Amino acid sequence: MAKVKLSVFPEPGKNTRLITAGPYRWIRHPMYTSLLLGDAGLLITDPAWWRLLVYAILVVVLILKLQYEEQLLSAKFPEYNHYKTRSYRLIPFIV
Repeated sequence: MAKVKLSVFPEPGKNTRLITAGPYRWIRHPMYTSLLLGDAGLLITDPAWWRLLVYAILVVVLILKLQYEEQLLSAKFPEYNHYKTRSYRLIPFIV
């Protein structure tokens, strides 16, 4: 079984493989999507102005992070640009 290494830093490691199966078949950043959807649920169940502000900051940070990550992945994997044409960034059929 392959070892899974998670990191908050978007830089791909030297042994990183491009995965395009499973949820990655449709969404390039399923972990970011799940984080945004889960936090949206928390915001909806207990709305407050400060929670909305924190959520907005999270959205901006994740979008900036994924843009940087996609630049790194495009540089490391020549096939990443083709993968981008057949998958969605965060939400299927929308983004």
